[in-house]
Amino acid sequence: MSNRVQIYLCTSSYFDLPKFAPFIPIQGGAALNEPLPGILGDNSGDNISRLNPMYCEMSAMYWAWKNAPKTDYIGFFHYRRLFNFGSPLAPDAHWSERNFFDFKPETMARFGWDYETILKSIDGADIVMPHIEDVQRPPEWKEPGTLYEHYRNCHISRDINLTMQVIKELYPEYSAITEKVMGSNRGYFCHMYIMRWEYFQEYMQWLFDITMATTNRIDLSAPIYKFNAHERRVSGFIGERIINIWVEQKRHEGAKIMELERLFGHLPKEGFRASTPPTRKKFFVKKLDRAITIRLGDRQFTLGSAT
Repeated sequence: MSNRVQIYLCTSSYFDLPKFAPFIPIQGGAALNEPLPGILGDNSGDNISRLNPMYCEMSAMYWAWKNAPKTDYIGFFHYRRLFNFGSPLAPDAHWSERNFFDFKPETMARFGWDYETILKSIDGADIVMPHIEDVQRPPEWKEPGTLYEHYRNCHISRDINLTMQVIKELYPEYSAITEKVMGSNRGYFCHMYIMRWEYFQEYMQWLFDITMATTNRIDLSAPIYKFNAHERRVSGFIGERIINIWVEQKRHEGAKIMELERLFGHLPKEGFRASTPPTRKKFFVKKLDRAITIRLGDRQFTLGSAT
C-alpha cells in the first residue's frame, strides 16, 4: 500500500491518539514543552516551534511544509476536531452536536477513520474543508454577521485590518476576493483541511508570507498580548480566518472543493498530560481603533467601531 495521504493530528497536551496511517500525531510548540509520549514534535529540522504561542497549530503546519515527505494528499486536524468519513451524524444540526468520545476501534470504524476509507472519500478533490457555516455576530450569537465582524468582536480589530492591508500589499491580485470574503456571512472555521500536495505547498507559502509579515508589525510586548495568552495567539487566529480567502480564490480558479462533517471530541482526561491549569484573568478591557472590548469570563462585548 503506497502512502498517498497523511493527516497530522495537532496536539499540545493530549497524547492517546491514533498512530497508524494516515494519522500522524504532532505536538505543537514541542520546543517549549516536555515531549508527549510517542508523539512527533514540531521542533526538528526547519521549524518555528518556539513561535507556537502566537501561531498555534500553524507551527505544526510549518514543520510539515518544510520537513514532511511528499504524498498525494496532506491534511491537518486537531486532536479533538476531525472529519467524519462515515455516515453523517446530524446533517441538519449545529456542528457542536456532532460529537465523539474516544478513539476505540468501534469509534474509528463508525467515522471511517482508516486509510482506505479516507482515501476513497477524498479521491478526486483538490481541497477538503469542513462544512461551511453561517457566521453569527458575537456576543449573543443570534444575528447574522460577517467574517470581519466576527474577528473584530472576538479579537483585536486592528490585527485583521492590518492583515487585510498586508494581503493587498503582498498579493494585490487577492484584493477583491479579500473584501468579498471578509464581508461574507459564511465561512470555514477551525483551520482544518486536506489538500493535494501542490495546493498545500502553495497555501503554506501564501499563508506564512502574510501572517509573518503581519505579526512582525504587531507589538507583541503590548500588555494585551504580553499578559493574555489567548490574545497572544494572534497569528493562529488570523490564519483561521484568511484560509477562507485562499480557498475562495482557488474555487474561482477551478479547484474541486469538497466539504465534510466536522466532529468534536469530548475526550477522557486520562489521555491528557497532567499540568497545572493556567491562571486567567476574568476581566479585561482593550481599547483599539476607537473600539472597546470587554470580556467577562467567556463572554465578550465590543462597543464602538473599528476601521
